[in-house]
Amino acid sequence: MTLKRLLDNKYQRNDWIEEQLNLLQANTAILDAGCGRQPYRHACKHLNYFAQDFGRYEKDEKDSLTAGKDAYVYGKLDYTGNIWEIDEKDAFFDTILCTEVLEHIPYPSRAVKELSRLLKPGGTLILTVPSNSLRHMDPYFYFAGFSDRYLSSILKKHGFQDVVIAPVGSYHAWLMVEEARSIRSEGILALMALLPAFLYHYLRQRHPSQKEVNTLCFGYHITAAKKDKGPIK
Repeated sequence: MTLKRLLDNKYQRNDWIEEQLNLLQANTAILDAGCGRQPYRHACKHLNYFAQDFGRYEKDEKDSLTAGKDAYVYGKLDYTGNIWEIDEKDAFFDTILCTEVLEHIPYPSRAVKELSRLLKPGGTLILTVPSNSLRHMDPYFYFAGFSDRYLSSILKKHGFQDVVIAPVGSYHAWLMVEEARSIRSEGILALMALLPAFLYHYLRQRHPSQKEVNTLCFGYHITAAKKDKGPIK
C-alpha cells in the first residue's frame, strides 16, 4: 500500500463503495443522498442515478488543519433541500447511498428515518460515517463521529435489518495519521520530534488487535436492508 493511501482512509472507503455499487442490479434506482461533488456517479452508470444535497456549502468559515482551501462545486442535483425531508414518494428507490454525510446534519436520526421511508421493502442502504473526525466543512459540522452502538440503534429503530457495521482503522492507525498531519503542517521540528512515534505506530497498525480497533477507528462501512414491513414509527 502506498503512503498516500495509508494516510487517507478515503481510498479504502472509495474501493468499498464501488464494490458495493458493482453488486447492484442494472437499471435499478439509486439515490445518492448528500452527494456533494458526486464522486460515485461514475460508478453508477449501470443504475438510474438520482442526486440529492442541500447545495449551500461554499467554503470553510473557520480555518483549521482540515479546512477546504477551494470553493466547493456541486454536481447536478435532482433534489435540493434537507436530507431529512426529501420531496419524493415512499418506497421509490431500490438503493440509497449516503457516505460521510450524517456528521454534517443536525438530525441524523431523522435523516435515517427519511432514507428508510424512501427505500423499497428489501432495498439496500449503503452508508459510511466517521467514528472520529476533525472539523471540516464548517459551518456544517455537527458531529465528530458516531459509535457502532448508536448506528445499530437508529438503523433498527427506523426499520432496517441485516445490519453489517465494519470498522475501518485502529488506535495505532489513527495516531499514525495524526502524527503525519502534524509533520506536514508544522515542519522540521515536528518531523524530528514525531518521526520515531510515527514509525512505531506505523508498525503497530499493520496487524491491529480487536482491542485496538474497538478503542478507536476512523469510521464504519455499513450495509442494511429495509424491512418488508417498513420503518418502526
